[in-house]
Amino acid sequence: MQRIGILLFDDVEELDAVGPWEVFGAWAHAHPDEAEVVAFATRPGPVRAAKGLRLQADRGSLGLLAELDPTIEVRPDDRFVDDGDMVTSAGVSAGIDMALHVLARLAGVERAKEIRRYIQYDPLPPV
Repeated sequence: MQRIGILLFDDVEELDAVGPWEVFGAWAHAHPDEAEVVAFATRPGPVRAAKGLRLQADRGSLGLLAELDPTIEVRPDDRFVDDGDMVTSAGVSAGIDMALHVLARLAGVERAKEIRRYIQYDPLPPV
């Protein structure tokens, strides 16, 4: 069983949190024996995102947040960066790409393709 945490904080961009949540949530919904997804922040409760959407942190984890390395390598041309322990993404659809990458790493490429089809994510832009 994989537990995936989505970090919420004040002024988080809505789709930066919700895009990966969609991928991991679809995986947990389709295969509840394989994955669980939780939202966490410094403390449980509501978090106001950048455009005003209120998101709910299921759990608080001050200890985990204190352990995060604040020096993240920025690669402006990469959609996401996987350093082994932490994976970060550049933005909205990049967050979905990053989540599918993590899913493939944890459960295999076929499972990631299954979930990509389930959420109807087509990474080729229509325009």
